[in-house]
Amino acid sequence: MQILANLPVFLRKPMLLNRLKEFYAMSDNDKRETINMALSAAPTIDPNKLSALFRTWLEILSEFDTEKRAIMFQTYCKQILENTRLIEKLDFRSLTATFLSLDQKQQERLTDSLQEVLFSFPNRYEILKQVPEDSLKAVGLK
Repeated sequence: MQILANLPVFLRKPMLLNRLKEFYAMSDNDKRETINMALSAAPTIDPNKLSALFRTWLEILSEFDTEKRAIMFQTYCKQILENTRLIEKLDFRSLTATFLSLDQKQQERLTDSLQEVLFSFPNRYEILKQVPEDSLKAVGLK
């Protein structure tokens, strides 16, 4: 993740696209491990570089179909429920600002997919209580 974060956008975007395509071909266990590693590594990356990487990830994810976005968000939700400490050190203010910097259509696609996953998720309140109110408002969950 650190390597991707250090790349210029013209290199980062195609590499991240390939990594996401690989992600969808993985077994469920490998998907969970990948998400675990990403959540563990995120707080160790320079905040500006993490914001750039997160933006690229969101842009690419917004172009995938609804089913693929749902798989990604479901996997993240499951991992967060297994270990809520994984998101304790995340800079939600910066991540939320990055999300809000996307164009309206990208925000809507991502928000719709996230809401759909959370509304069908049995323990959604366990996840939602880990997220600051401003971030929840940004994605229409407050």
